Amino acid sequence: MLTVQIPAEITFLSYLEQLRKLHWHAGQQPDNLCGPYWVALLLNTFGGLSVSAVEVAISASTVVPSQGNPAEWLPPGAASRLGKGYERIPATTDIDASGTSIAGLIRATETLSEECFCLVPVQTSDWETGLQTIWELCQSHPEWQMVPLLNAHTSYLWGSRPSHSDLQSYLDGHPIVPSPPDWGVGHFALMVGRLQGEAKNLYAVLDTYPHFGWDGLHLQPPSAIAQSLLRLNHSFEGGVAVFVAQEARSQVESRLTDLGFTIAPWNNGSPMPSLR
Repeated sequence: MLTVQIPAEITFLSYLEQLRKLHWHAGQQPDNLCGPYWVALLLNTFGGLSVSAVEVAISASTVVPSQGNPAEWLPPGAASRLGKGYERIPATTDIDASGTSIAGLIRATETLSEECFCLVPVQTSDWETGLQTIWELCQSHPEWQMVPLLNAHTSYLWGSRPSHSDLQSYLDGHPIVPSPPDWGVGHFALMVGRLQGEAKNLYAVLDTYPHFGWDGLHLQPPSAIAQSLLRLNHSFEGGVAVFVAQEARSQVESRLTDLGFTIAPWNNGSPMPSLR
């Protein structure tokens, strides 16, 4: 049972209503395909393309585990889900050598959309400020229809079901002890909204597992998301990939560069696609 109703005061990116509906109907991601899951939904929403997470995974050179207990890669409370054609995805016996790289997702987005859409990989050393800057850019340029895709490590995040009193206390500027994270893996999720309090704010994160938060929507403080992107205690990196139409790419990249971001893919520890 959910312990909190998502507050109605959340400000959502206005152009994501259709994506949120498709996300609700899509349900849980296929195992190990969080990045491909989002690219498939984004291409469906903004390009009307019927591509599956499995098709995106193949295009992105994703590698999945060929053996092992699903409990090794699933969050508590989730059941294994594969999907049509899952057996076509390359597999490895080494779970640490599996996953989807940001370079692979960039290539898959452009290839499957026939270069109508792209992912712009963004990095910065100050993600707490960077998240606010990206949010404000999305709000001030709705015509670009930018969608921030977070490549986070979930071990830094709050648990997805905080109490109402904890949420209110945090928003009012009071210290709280947040619930522990739901799990601890490299993961892809969308930043879709913000809840502004008297003293602090929370970002609305849309997840690939419906049992997190409210049908997959949960609230996270800027500091926790920033840490999940920097991953200071881990060997590999995170970042934000901005999904946008190719026709707006040059404007978006120019503006992000002017705002101090570095435009470059990062190494999240997943196998890189081969050049061909």
